[in-house]
Amino acid sequence: MIKLPQTIPVLLFGASLAVLSPQLCAAFTVQEVASLAQTSSDLPVVKSAGLSPDMDVPWSKPVKIVDPFEGEFLAVFDRNSLGGNLHRESSKQVISLWTPSSIRVLVTLNSSQARSSFYTAGNVSFRPDFLRFVTTKKVDKLLLKVREKVFQLDGSTGTFAVSQELATALKNAPDQNLTIRLILEGGQSVDSEIGKATVKAWRNIY
Repeated sequence: MIKLPQTIPVLLFGASLAVLSPQLCAAFTVQEVASLAQTSSDLPVVKSAGLSPDMDVPWSKPVKIVDPFEGEFLAVFDRNSLGGNLHRESSKQVISLWTPSSIRVLVTLNSSQARSSFYTAGNVSFRPDFLRFVTTKKVDKLLLKVREKVFQLDGSTGTFAVSQELATALKNAPDQNLTIRLILEGGQSVDSEIGKATVKAWRNIY
């Protein structure tokens, strides 16, 4: 009797497993393939992998991304506000996208607020309209501390490759907030956190 192999390369399944990531080349057991396929069919669908300051997506939950340029894959979005209110002047926002093959990070800064004035019957009045000027910062390096190990990633345009070692560490990360450090262009560093719910969602991604 011919004994079938216990693992089957993802490539053999073609588009049916594109949800795992265009770059992911690892092999999965038959049981794992069936489980992943079932999981992906039950997830919310997000139609773009792009990051923007005011995006509206399910945060800290596994999603299925169906991007017209990048294909289909599993991912989780995370957002953290540094300084409280997202609309407060000088507050920072760290948005990240975690996929099987990469991590993308966007840092935004609210640089200004303003009130507009209008003229009525000889009086100048102010409307409480706030004008928000959002700028983005280029992230050159990403540092993550998982348990006692620090991973330092070098990237381009805020995108960082996920190695097998890092994927395993993220999948097995403790069920708590995780600290990250972003090194911006020019050397400025920004410390932020990945929330506990996102950390838990990594188990469905990696």
